[in-house]
Amino acid sequence: MFKPANKSTLYENVLQQILGAVKKGKWKPGEKIPGEIALAEQFQVSRNCIREALKALSILKIIEARSGQGTFVSEDALRQITNRELTEHLSENVSIIELMEIRILLESQIVRWAIERGTDEEFERLKSIIDEERQFGRELSESSLQPRAEFHRILAEIAGNSIAVKFLNSIRGEFDAQRKRYLDIPLEQWETMMNEHEKILDMIIARDAEGAIIEMEKHLLTGMNVVMK
Repeated sequence: MFKPANKSTLYENVLQQILGAVKKGKWKPGEKIPGEIALAEQFQVSRNCIREALKALSILKIIEARSGQGTFVSEDALRQITNRELTEHLSENVSIIELMEIRILLESQIVRWAIERGTDEEFERLKSIIDEERQFGRELSESSLQPRAEFHRILAEIAGNSIAVKFLNSIRGEFDAQRKRYLDIPLEQWETMMNEHEKILDMIIARDAEGAIIEMEKHLLTGMNVVMK
């Protein structure tokens, strides 16, 4: 079932082969996996190596130990593997343009959901964020960047789709690494971006989905031009 682990990367090799076995359905969610001794024999490694790999898989919530019963593939294993792979992919040197294209697609739908599902009271939360942006005036600092990011996070929460929120947070995490670039842009461009938030909110309050989507796309393209410079 398994290949002898490569001696130069024993721990990672074992880990990846077990993940592969779960992905391919050789070990299904809820299924009991062999014990440390049996796995050590199959991989031809020490029990300590197996123990470390299983510990990592447990932290990742791919497997779970049940007292007096053994170790089992978790019911949520496949979703956890998918989340891990997405995180790893986003941490690589992926194209900012590709990320922005996905973000535009996702945030356009988030705007539509927010208009369909949000209440006037929830839209007030967005207004308070814009008011906070304005309080910083023309100051550019790490502190002043926070409310500008909050606008998008709260909008996603109002949309009411938890998966979209998590996915957007993963994408935005990559842009956060570029955050300091925003501190170098001209103040006039900051004014433009703040005005764009207000235009988006105006369309949301009016429950004009198409108008809000157009304004959101313009806003995100402005941001893309910032990080691409």
